[in-house]
Amino acid sequence: MLYNVLEYLEETAKRVPERTAFTDGERGLTFRALSDSARAVGSYLGHAIPVRCPVVILMEKSAECIAAFMGAVYAGCFYVPLDSAMPAKRMQLIIDTLEPAFLIYDEKNKKTLDQLRFSCGMVSYGEAADGLHTDEALLQKIRLQAVDTDLLYVLFTSGSTGVPKGVSICHRSMLDFTEHSCGPLHFDETIRFGNQVPLHFDMSTMEIYTTLKMGATTYLIPRRCFLFPKLMMEYLETHRINTVFWVPYALLQLSNAGVLDGERLKALHYIYFCGEVMPCKHLNRYRRALPEAVYCNLYGPTEITNVCSYYFVDREFADDETLPIGIPFCNTRIFIVKEDGTEAGEGEAGEILIGGSCLSLGYYNSREISEKSFVQNPLHDRFRDMVYRTGDLGKFDESGNLIFLGRKDYQIKHQGYRIELGEIEAAVSSLEEIEHVCCFHDGEKDYIVCCYVGDVTDRDILLQIKKKVPSYMLPDRLLRQEAFPRTLTGKTDRNALRKLYEEAEGMGETR
Repeated sequence: MLYNVLEYLEETAKRVPERTAFTDGERGLTFRALSDSARAVGSYLGHAIPVRCPVVILMEKSAECIAAFMGAVYAGCFYVPLDSAMPAKRMQLIIDTLEPAFLIYDEKNKKTLDQLRFSCGMVSYGEAADGLHTDEALLQKIRLQAVDTDLLYVLFTSGSTGVPKGVSICHRSMLDFTEHSCGPLHFDETIRFGNQVPLHFDMSTMEIYTTLKMGATTYLIPRRCFLFPKLMMEYLETHRINTVFWVPYALLQLSNAGVLDGERLKALHYIYFCGEVMPCKHLNRYRRALPEAVYCNLYGPTEITNVCSYYFVDREFADDETLPIGIPFCNTRIFIVKEDGTEAGEGEAGEILIGGSCLSLGYYNSREISEKSFVQNPLHDRFRDMVYRTGDLGKFDESGNLIFLGRKDYQIKHQGYRIELGEIEAAVSSLEEIEHVCCFHDGEKDYIVCCYVGDVTDRDILLQIKKKVPSYMLPDRLLRQEAFPRTLTGKTDRNALRKLYEEAEGMGETR
């Protein structure tokens, strides 16, 4: 029985030592080299700090960065990725919350250190990964102290108070997720992932740990490729990427740029997406361009390790339909609780709650916030049965598939009616001229605000969606944008959009 993720790396390094594990297409590490570097880093840290301490990794997205992650784990510690693209204030808040024991950096991020305050030791990756530091006896001693509930990593997500929340994931949760996802998602050693997200985003952990377990290969696609769709197309074809797990926006960039036209991307077989709602209109573009590919919609918050449900697209969907988020992975329980605290039946809406080994251990150094989200199962009090309250609304359809209905805070009361903003977004998104859409509520003025990207007039939007939604759901304000602001992970930055609206409203620029 597995109890430490390093067992994946060690077994795979024995089986296929010379296979490339992680690469940017030019520079990378084989499984043997990854294992050797990680052991050296682990030995360096093991002599410097106690076990079960946080180790901050401030490095560019690279194979060496992942070796540093595994090095922290070899030291019996847990890793916390930072990214120089983050605002310095956010990085400082994370460091203050963590009080790390050590920091590993690369030369490209050396100047970033000057913007940060910390009192821990630090070392460059190059020095820590020197093979002369490897101490096998020390690594064995550390491993004998390990248990599967030891922390593996902490990833920081945005907090409603403005302070990032550190989601704490242990070995058992990652092992549970990896063991139960590889089969249903058809992952094996032939997979060639094309990584899109930064390594501080939870979606990347699927690629990292699937690669370690299966002996697959992950291509860490350079950021510049996402700025130029034709460059991205060339990269995917050159390296024969057969699997992507991207946020919908990254997929839309390719389809909107028209680069899918023609006989292209024949190696791309599996297209997985998660993080935001995938509009069926855009999914249908892909299915027309790449009809032989397999498409899968995944769902899951960072707090349950990665994703917890999946839906393979098995039929045609109209442009304005909602794509299911499917069924849970084995050993994961998903249920719906209504406002009155009872379990929802088929077709009834409520909050999505999740239980199982996939659950995070809570938010790092934030017990009060943790206790609001990680709670006793509200359906009984007979024994300790912790579940995560997602804050998402959903329902099960007649086929047993989970349907995402939006965030609880996207459900509003407007003109006396209860409205799901996601339903308005779906209606607007289905219009041919619309590329992106985001709706929110101005509670002070009781306005439904619709921001959009597309070559269409406000009047035409209202005329067309009148056929799809009741009059009380029509937006009160429409705000056209050339492009939406995005988070580092490629999601729509709703807070930034709201600020743009507030600025425009103050200047009288919205209708």
